[in-house]
Amino acid sequence: MSRQPRAFFALDFGSATTSAALVGHAGGRWRLLAHSAAPSTTDLDALLFGILDRVEHADRELLEFVSARERPKTAALVADLARLESRSTPPRRIAVLAGSKRQRRRLEEVAARAGWLVVGGSADVSDPLELSRLVLAWDTHAVLLGADSSPAGDEKRHLPMLGALVAAAARRRPELAVVLAGGAAIQESDFHGAGEHDRIPEVAKVAEPVAETPADTDAETGGETEEPPAADGGAESAAEDAPAEAATGDVAAPAAPVDAAPAPEPAPAPAPEPEFAAPIEAPPTDRHDSVLLAPDAESGQPAGSALQQVLEGLRARSDDTRLGIARSVRSLALLLDKSIEAIEVGIDGGLRCRAEPFGPGHRNIVSSHVTMAGGSFTPEDLTDEIIDAVLSWSTIAFDRYRLSDRLRDLRSSPWGEADGEGALLRLAAAKAAVERLVAATPEISAREMPDILIAAGGVWSSTPPSVVALAMADLVRRPGVGRLASDQARLLGPLGAIADEDERRKMLKDLVGDVLLPLGSLVLPAGIRQGRSAGRMRVTGDTANSDIDLQPGGIWAVELQPGQTATADMEFKDAVRLGARGRRFSVEVSGGLGGLFVDLRDIPLRLPDRADQKRATWESWQRAMWSEIDE
Repeated sequence: MSRQPRAFFALDFGSATTSAALVGHAGGRWRLLAHSAAPSTTDLDALLFGILDRVEHADRELLEFVSARERPKTAALVADLARLESRSTPPRRIAVLAGSKRQRRRLEEVAARAGWLVVGGSADVSDPLELSRLVLAWDTHAVLLGADSSPAGDEKRHLPMLGALVAAAARRRPELAVVLAGGAAIQESDFHGAGEHDRIPEVAKVAEPVAETPADTDAETGGETEEPPAADGGAESAAEDAPAEAATGDVAAPAAPVDAAPAPEPAPAPAPEPEFAAPIEAPPTDRHDSVLLAPDAESGQPAGSALQQVLEGLRARSDDTRLGIARSVRSLALLLDKSIEAIEVGIDGGLRCRAEPFGPGHRNIVSSHVTMAGGSFTPEDLTDEIIDAVLSWSTIAFDRYRLSDRLRDLRSSPWGEADGEGALLRLAAAKAAVERLVAATPEISAREMPDILIAAGGVWSSTPPSVVALAMADLVRRPGVGRLASDQARLLGPLGAIADEDERRKMLKDLVGDVLLPLGSLVLPAGIRQGRSAGRMRVTGDTANSDIDLQPGGIWAVELQPGQTATADMEFKDAVRLGARGRRFSVEVSGGLGGLFVDLRDIPLRLPDRADQKRATWESWQRAMWSEIDE
């Protein structure tokens, strides 16, 4: 028997949850053998020991094969097996400064889409003392000073004062990261005017990324790949960037951030991937010796995406879970030749991303993603808007103060009270978070219904698949037919940490059936007129045969098991939109843990104005999918 291991652990270290999976090479491909999750305070070795113990009891010969050992010792495997890791980046705060309130709002929006906690001020509203307090606050990690590419008027007049203020703050706090965006780059000279003994940040210019690049020539983020380094690449680079080879079972571990000492002439930033925020090498948290010159808040497609890449790279770890999910979605879109959208919600933020192939041979990928601290299902700063949003989705009558206390309790104990009223509160908080993500990504909402819609994040793990599917139908309302799936084992983040695109695609090709847990299919027509009946639908398949009277205003679940496919023939009394406009449609649908969902509710949803009637409406739809909630 070969001594080369054919298994590895895929680990996702979240703020509230640690997820672990054992992946092994058996039967000619990579397979998910087992997975588990536990609170982030749980001892990791104990979690991994439990996974291996379950596999050993279920199939000892399989464990021997994938570990390449006879009678393997579980404790030894925990220490010896390779680990592919991703981690959630802790929230960080950025102070946004601008000469005008209009420019400040643009910059704040881009910074929020890059995952920062944002505070801001503009020179036309706030005095220099107030702006100084924002920059020098102990919890401010970075400063963004921005202007139009060609500033004019009051904005131009205020830039010298703002540049001097930020430069003075940088002298006092050398660890403070500074970004000069757009026309604010003219203040670069402010950071070179100090005496010999002043610690003033040097300047590292960041080139604006290219809009689109063929997928087969894209370089992964950070410039770190799994190819052996060139002869002049240095021994340290060769040691850190180990190649991944699927044939031998070796796994590419995510590249660790390199805390390089400041150099007199900083190296240019690596070329970022066109669609995703390339994680620029983040400096050590105890010192930051560079100023980044970035594009203005209108550059890129969509507007602001170029600056978003710079800010996201400054904030996030190189093995950040949410960026890993976005990269995995991009690889899956190219691999499956389908449009894919993913929504992830966690305790410290959320993600919405989309990728779809285009062009001759579908060899190119267009994609967009947004990471938001405000996408948390229980944000640290509970504003009135957040409280109102959770109340609007809740089926329980809370008063504002009680709900605020419950959300704070949920943040401090995210694994507590996962059933009964606590489960309903989690669902309402998660839906409010997804609603904020959807509102922040109009460029994604403007696209057609994706072929596959993925729900990710630990907040969904205690929710029945049919209810997760209902939540997606409630929030991502676009006419069309799509498949619903869940990243139940939370593999998308760790697999996205594989730096080499080809290697990541090979791994996903084997694991796609294990990564995406099928929830079912969603049929969502638009333009349904109110009345007794909108038409009829007949579902025919090997084991599924149903004839449904399509009643406007409701949602139905048709039993269709995972792995089963069927044909849905629909005939409407009036013309509707379901991809195209017409009265008769025949579409292929696939099953899942929730089945086939036919949604004839309005787009957008129309709900009663009174709070009690709204709660009753949510409860009637939810109870049809979650009747066990009162048991």
